[in-house]
Amino acid sequence: VTADIIHSAVYKAREDVNAIVHLHTKNAVAVGCLERGFEALTQDGSYFYEKIATHEWEGVSDDPSEGPRIGQAVMKVPNCNILMMPNHGFCTFGSSVKEAFIQAFYFEKACETLMMCLSTGKEIKWAKEDVMKKAASQNYNDMFRPGTHEWDALCRLYERKYA
Repeated sequence: VTADIIHSAVYKAREDVNAIVHLHTKNAVAVGCLERGFEALTQDGSYFYEKIATHEWEGVSDDPSEGPRIGQAVMKVPNCNILMMPNHGFCTFGSSVKEAFIQAFYFEKACETLMMCLSTGKEIKWAKEDVMKKAASQNYNDMFRPGTHEWDALCRLYERKYA
């Protein structure tokens, strides 16, 4: 029920979305509990620079009236590829399962890096804004689009291990 409400809202808001990965991974949930939320620090994080929509947690998503609010949140951020649900989890979305899955992998990795850096208590070296914007724009060309190369490699690893 809850995933139907959340996912249906995203599909209605974004006709270009064909796949959604919805997770509650430890680092992404921890980042979602931070007042400032996700902040891109690294190349992996650049995939999500200025591409995160946020929908505040309303409790278990069992009320269909929440759907339009989720859709509005997604439409507020042009070309967003992630819906962050603070204190809950996140959804990545893409034109394919492989794109959505690889974005989820990179998002969790970027959240892990952010949490590790914050845990040191040391001053963080932030990427320059112009570099982050450049990297963010480079990530979605045909050569670097999430899932273009990684998906086949992951499938081969899976086959070797479990076939």
